[in-house]
Amino acid sequence: MDLTALLLRIAARRPHVLVVAVPGATGVRLALEAALARRGWPVATGPADADVLAVAGSPGPELAAVVSAVWEQVPAPRARIEVREPPEVDQRLDAAAALLADAGHQRTDVVPEARRDAGAHAGHGGEAEHGAPPEHAGHVDHGGHHDHHHGHGGTVAGLPMAELGPDRDGLTLDRLHVPLGPVLPDWPAGLVVRVTLQGDVIQEASADVLDAGHAVPFEWPSSAARELDGLARFLGVAGWPSAAGQARRLRDAALSGDRIETGAAVLLRRIRRSRTLRWLIRGIPAGPTDVAALLEERLAAIEAPLREPQHGHHAAERLGELLVGAELAAARLIVAAVDPDARHVGAGHG
Repeated sequence: MDLTALLLRIAARRPHVLVVAVPGATGVRLALEAALARRGWPVATGPADADVLAVAGSPGPELAAVVSAVWEQVPAPRARIEVREPPEVDQRLDAAAALLADAGHQRTDVVPEARRDAGAHAGHGGEAEHGAPPEHAGHVDHGGHHDHHHGHGGTVAGLPMAELGPDRDGLTLDRLHVPLGPVLPDWPAGLVVRVTLQGDVIQEASADVLDAGHAVPFEWPSSAARELDGLARFLGVAGWPSAAGQARRLRDAALSGDRIETGAAVLLRRIRRSRTLRWLIRGIPAGPTDVAALLEERLAAIEAPLREPQHGHHAAERLGELLVGAELAAARLIVAAVDPDARHVGAGHG
């Protein structure tokens, strides 16, 4: 009895799926999310949690490079699929499950990588051949050895190092450059937000969308569905999965042309009455407003289309401005509250 094959078949019944949404492929993402909900397949929170890497849409060169880097971080057993059109979703997910359950495929997928890694280490020559401590090994863009703790600059393994700079009180403190995105749960497709931190406070922020020039803008057939989609992602980031699932079901119902007035009223009342959510987002600044006000704008925008289908709103062009002054821990809530449209991201702020 092949115990590995048996365990693979069991694991393939309910794999965790990491979804990478391509800008403009919103229809594919919606179909993929609906299929995962029908099957009861969990959405992975990151590469280490994923069994399946599902790319929703056809990525351009920038996002394709990110997908390849993420794929390298997904542990075996694993499967990778690319869904180009909504009707392909179930077929691709079935194919992913079949690959996960295929012991022969998983062995051939893992062994070449192990050999490659072993070859890389053999060619590396070991630390003894470096003639330098291990911490120097990754200094690709070093920028000098005179100060290893402050004012260093440059990058290590592609990650920027801290550098010195004045803060708003005139003190000279470390400034750390941190990118957020583009592969995060409930994160806008292709969005990369680059922030400069001093302590845990965002001093500068800018946003852009990978392969934005390749994306074909998605036209929502229902503005209520668009707002419910943004609300679902906000609630997911806020850690309220049951309400997020309720918002997604209403979104899918709206896209199907069903009446959602009663269900939407129940959801909005549930959100407005939540003391926990109010406590969570209370006092989080977002430029001239705060996250609670942004949430209320979105709730009102869900109510308004039910009476006036042409209503809509977004504040994506202010994303960098809204993030400056916020704590890093609040950045994802702010982005989720704004739910920027890829067509309107790009304004930076320093």
